[in-house]
Amino acid sequence: MTARPPVTVLGCGLIGRAMVFDLCRECDVTVVDRSGEALEAVRAWPCRRVEADVLSPGVLEEAVRGAAVVLSAMPGAVGFRLLERLIGLGRNVVDISFTEEDPTALHALAAARGATVVVDAGVCPGLSNVVAAHAARHLFRRLDRYVCYVGGLPERPQPPWYYKNPFAAESVLDEYTRPCRFRIEGRAVTLEPLSGAETLKFPETGPLVAFHTDGIRTLLASLPDTPTLVEKTLRHPQHYEFIVRLREAGFFAPDVRPMLETVCRRAWRFAPGEADLTVMRLLFEGETAGGAAERITFDLVDRYDADNGLLSMARTTGFTAAAIARLVLEGRFRRPGVHPPEALGFDESLCRALLDQLEARGVRFAQARAPLAGS
Repeated sequence: MTARPPVTVLGCGLIGRAMVFDLCRECDVTVVDRSGEALEAVRAWPCRRVEADVLSPGVLEEAVRGAAVVLSAMPGAVGFRLLERLIGLGRNVVDISFTEEDPTALHALAAARGATVVVDAGVCPGLSNVVAAHAARHLFRRLDRYVCYVGGLPERPQPPWYYKNPFAAESVLDEYTRPCRFRIEGRAVTLEPLSGAETLKFPETGPLVAFHTDGIRTLLASLPDTPTLVEKTLRHPQHYEFIVRLREAGFFAPDVRPMLETVCRRAWRFAPGEADLTVMRLLFEGETAGGAAERITFDLVDRYDADNGLLSMARTTGFTAAAIARLVLEGRFRRPGVHPPEALGFDESLCRALLDQLEARGVRFAQARAPLAGS
């Protein structure tokens, strides 16, 4: 990597802030946000702060001029439109916005512009996809089943919501309303969000409810030979029950939802110093490279960084995106086009480099193996 390469971060919310924190001491970082208050949170770090709305004419072009990589931490509602503009400008992009639109539709444009773009590059989708691709190619001879369980949670949940959130509230509500596209036993299925509830227990959290959400996405194409691919989100049981009641009462209806979004934006904000944790379990079953029928799990539990004021969900999401950005900056991943994060997981050296970066920052998996019942 050259000395202090220029990098632009779009969005200085809790996730963008973690990106700035992780990159600003080795890169020349410009961070753009329309909120001066948000930008104040990074004043102590060596970066250039720009208070502007990237959707306004000319702002985006000026903000990313000369940037070797742009990291987009913008909400999904505007993510696709911004991504298309960034690609049109020929910028390399690492994007965490989980857009309703299919970002791979921009692959030809990115290839023509010579732009390397990695989308869905957060913790899940993102880090989970990297590990899934690694397992499918390097740990299993035949991967039969993959289930991703993941959740960002307040460490001390409080009524009535029993939930807090570092992302845009509307993005979380999208998870609760977007149809879930999976593959189960070789058949493409679309399931209702919030369905398939089951209870998982973790020592750090107690019992959690896991339910279907639409996060498999690009893995459906990337792992065509895996019969079962499913994602479930983890929440405290009281939150799950409350959300289901709100849905049944009509609060997710299109004419009511804007008001619900307004309430959730206020109610789901973390107070200064309030702690959270990220819990993820990646479950793989199949015939391993050694020929045995096994279940391999990767468990991750990450906690709030009180010293630097970084939420765990911001750390795990922002640090993953920053690690991918470094691989692009170093020239280790330079492929014009739009790529899902699993593109890095298929390459063992890139996967190891990414996981090493995260482990150096305290984000690490515990791996366990067990024979499948009846094998």
